Amino acid sequence: MDTDTKYKHSKRIQQKQNHLNKQLDLAKAYRMTVEEPHRYQKQHLLNCGIPKCIICSNPRKIFKEKTIKEKSFDQTKLWDE
Repeated sequence: MDTDTKYKHSKRIQQKQNHLNKQLDLAKAYRMTVEEPHRYQKQHLLNCGIPKCIICSNPRKIFKEKTIKEKSFDQTKLWDE
């Protein structure tokens, strides 16, 4: 392995560790107990993990309405008319 590859690999591992540490700090702030800390490397701490949850899900999937970004894009299309 050359040094450039080693640097990129260590940087990627450090980013994951930093994200995990931030999630654990949030858990301490909200006084939550974390049994599996590495679960939060890819998942946010305050996300319930249920795809059909009304709070956590995409509004397009639950209510069949457009997201804020899609609404703003539609408004910019009206500028050209």
